[in-house]
Amino acid sequence: MILRVDKLKSLSLLISGQLFTSRTETLEDFFKDRVSSLGIIGITSPYASPGSARRRYYENGRLIYEGKIRNIYFSSRKWYSDFLLVLVFGVYFFEILKAAYSFKKKFDIFIGVACFSTLLGLILRRLGLVDKIIYYSIDYYPIPRKLSFNTVIVKAFRIIDKFCARKVDLIWHISPRIPEARDKFSKLKPNCYKHIVVPLTYTKRLLRFKSLEEIERYTIGFVGTLSENQGLQLLIRAMPEIAKRIPQIKVKIIGKGPYKETLEKLVRRYGVERYFEFYGFIKEEEDVLEILSHCTVGIAVWTSKEDDNILYADPGKPKLYAFCGLPIIITTGAIIAEEIVEREAGVSINYESQELINAIVRILNDDELIKRYKKNAFALAKSYTTENVFVRIMDDSLKILFN
Repeated sequence: MILRVDKLKSLSLLISGQLFTSRTETLEDFFKDRVSSLGIIGITSPYASPGSARRRYYENGRLIYEGKIRNIYFSSRKWYSDFLLVLVFGVYFFEILKAAYSFKKKFDIFIGVACFSTLLGLILRRLGLVDKIIYYSIDYYPIPRKLSFNTVIVKAFRIIDKFCARKVDLIWHISPRIPEARDKFSKLKPNCYKHIVVPLTYTKRLLRFKSLEEIERYTIGFVGTLSENQGLQLLIRAMPEIAKRIPQIKVKIIGKGPYKETLEKLVRRYGVERYFEFYGFIKEEEDVLEILSHCTVGIAVWTSKEDDNILYADPGKPKLYAFCGLPIIITTGAIIAEEIVEREAGVSINYESQELINAIVRILNDDELIKRYKKNAFALAKSYTTENVFVRIMDDSLKILFN
């Protein structure tokens, strides 16, 4: 399949989305050398480093300018943090509009990563600043089981999602489960809008592979937001038993989030401090890859409860592990877990302590199994490089948008 390079090269794109945990940087990296001009509006989580939200503008692959976007920073999660999210979104509402105006041009295509940015894209179209709109739908949140302010937030996002789905020119679904969920919970049939599946990818520049001789032989790696649904509490509670069977065990945790203090307290409570190393948030991509690629196994043990958003998403963690050549231990629930098992790139377990213990001990004590899983995980990664996937995606998308 040949990408319509001439058509793409003549287009201008504006992309808005969250940095670090979203698809924004991946899209920026792919498009900056492939379109005539590219605007980037990158917002951040309130738990990310202060001053990290930004805007960028490229012409023919050259960065013309870069500026900061105002953001609100939470140093830790408090009881009132969820209520302040209204303020966070309010600030970003005006900051995205202001950033879009600062580019002083009309863009041919707007790509909104998640429904909030896409809603702003629809407003920008009304203001005459963008033409076609693509909604990159990267998750679909179930209603929380416990009634809370977060329940209101999720319901609001569902309303915004449904509105955007009806109004945009094309939806990119990161998982085929999202249109199913929208039909189930919002009663909007997939045949009511144009859509294609655009799985999570990473650029081939991130591919890393270390031989068995190069890695830290009994080290488990984790990267991601430290929240309760990430399930690290299960690993901490299981660590006394794991350490009895593998005394050399180490766990390297990269990331920050509202559950960090709870996890650190749990580590002290179980007396397993010497096995865990918390790195916090690491901004430099190369540093993250260097740490992960020297681990033996990557762990993704979501709690996978009925209100867990990974059920309808394509989480990046397992694929990032694969890009580093790591065997993956993942809990059931995420759609990628099925592919990991099918391609023998790791194991899928229930969110249960003994299953986790057995999986870790079995893999870390078997050199040949590690070698096979590493080889297969790396092959899995190569099938999800941005360069391979997005050539097809953009060819299909341009046909829908302009034919």
